[in-house]
Amino acid sequence: MLKPSLADLRAFVTVGELQSFAAAAKALHLSQPALSRRISHLEELLGVRLFDRTTRSVGLTVLGKRFLEGMHGLVDDIDRSVLSLRDAAELEAGDVTVGCVFSAVHHFLPPVVVAFQKRYPRVLVRIIEQSADEVLASVKHGEADFAINYIGMQDPEVEFTPLLKEPYVLACPADHPLARRRSVRWDELAGYPHARVSHASRNRLLIDQALADLPPLPRPVVEVRHVSTLIRIVESGIGLAVVPQLTLPLRSTTVVGIKLENPAISRTLAIVRRRGRSLSPAAAAFAQLLMSAGKGQASAGRKTKAGG
Repeated sequence: MLKPSLADLRAFVTVGELQSFAAAAKALHLSQPALSRRISHLEELLGVRLFDRTTRSVGLTVLGKRFLEGMHGLVDDIDRSVLSLRDAAELEAGDVTVGCVFSAVHHFLPPVVVAFQKRYPRVLVRIIEQSADEVLASVKHGEADFAINYIGMQDPEVEFTPLLKEPYVLACPADHPLARRRSVRWDELAGYPHARVSHASRNRLLIDQALADLPPLPRPVVEVRHVSTLIRIVESGIGLAVVPQLTLPLRSTTVVGIKLENPAISRTLAIVRRRGRSLSPAAAAFAQLLMSAGKGQASAGRKTKAGG
């Protein structure tokens, strides 16, 4: 069964509202014969007469009035939807939802959000800050357009596009004896109280796997769930901590990061997205800015006591 086209329906609504073929043709930028053909085509498809026409007037039939009541807002809604979609495609509106692990959100995303908002001020940026497993799930379930994460490389449901390789460093108070060192070996940490993340953090798993062949460190004095909390522990002087480099406070005078050696451990931050799913224009633009920021971070590096 043939269905009415949007052009036919728009022609009907316009004539019905203006009660004039001449006025409707002008509003639609059509010739009157072309407009009449659209109305006749619609009446033929529906099998009913919608207008009573005379040489001097045009009026809706009973069925025409009933049809106009149902169609009155529908065409406007379709037009608004089309305009909204066009605005989103041209980044004049819309939104982008980005997942990000706690340990990277504060020092990686803000500059990118600032740059994005300067270019596309009408696009809303939503950030889902969660643990690595939760962030990965937000992508796989469609809650986030994509995410910044360090897990998912082996997951067949997602694409894992590296942003940068980030080393783990020793966070210690600026007045600590080790703060003057350019590097520290893992076995040297045994002589100092330290804090660590629990098994709830994927960072703990990465570190434990890398240190599997070394003698275990002494029992920590504090264990927390999130890497970002370790920085507060270090600032308070409770103990040292091993953290991803990006979690170090910017321009801090109280905490410094020291290069860890034997072994050096790192993680790869990446853009993680559902495999086979296209990004919206807004998400694609934001991801491109992230890639540029990742290259900048990788080339410049975060300044630590070790990196200079």
